[in-house]
Amino acid sequence: LDSLPALEKNPAISIKTAPETRMYYIQTAWWKEPFSGEDGVLLRKAICYALNRTEMVEGAFNGYALPAIDAMLLSPLRPDSPECCHKGYDYDLDKAKKLFAEAGWNDTNGDGILDKNGKSLKDLDLVINPEMVWQNDLALVVQSQLKKIGVDVKVRIVEYSIYADLLKTGDFDLIMSYNLGNSNSAINEFKGFNRKGAGIDYYSDLNKTLATFIEAAQMADSVEKRDEYICQACNILYEEAGIIPLVYEIQYAVMNSKVNGFQFGASANTYGQDHVEECWMK
Repeated sequence: LDSLPALEKNPAISIKTAPETRMYYIQTAWWKEPFSGEDGVLLRKAICYALNRTEMVEGAFNGYALPAIDAMLLSPLRPDSPECCHKGYDYDLDKAKKLFAEAGWNDTNGDGILDKNGKSLKDLDLVINPEMVWQNDLALVVQSQLKKIGVDVKVRIVEYSIYADLLKTGDFDLIMSYNLGNSNSAINEFKGFNRKGAGIDYYSDLNKTLATFIEAAQMADSVEKRDEYICQACNILYEEAGIIPLVYEIQYAVMNSKVNGFQFGASANTYGQDHVEECWMK
């Protein structure tokens, strides 16, 4: 990504792009303070509104991403994403401040960090795995934006094996995560929210119905029934800000400017299916 701005200026180079449905997002420790219960819902909503995703696109991806403000998990570009799932959170500091206050978080001692009942939003850890290169700069942008609103996040860098274990054990406050986009069905994108004992669910709602809707969608005997249950699941994620969407990936391919006929495959996860064999030099 860092080399793309310079390559854009090279007339001998062409950069092809295509929108992708893979979403990068943050999971929270919804089962413990400060993210548990009804106040936890308000806190997550406040964070969703406090994040400037357009700034993330430019600051962390040099423009090669799109703000995830129109969904909680399933991109509207997915062919199997019901329209009811196409709602999300955009940048709105006024709403964020109101929700922080409604949840009881205020800067009572003037140190710039929000606090409540003697506890502050200081030193919340945000786990990332540097092998997933996109997480590095994105975490720094998130950290900077949250600090401005009074949430002090410390980035914890771990190798992949530890990262995978933390997703199972839940030993984090926040953790960078992602879905698989078009290489995965809409139903399978929800598997992490109903792990059936294989680890902590990515989110479980206050009424404990999310997993039930996911199972019902998996067992549905028609597209209409499947979409009905997926809609219920999407609505829970939206109403309770079950995860914190950040950006959508953009596919890009760098090639000689004389190349014609290149087409992307269905997903960045299936780059081996890009139609290179149909290219020609002009």
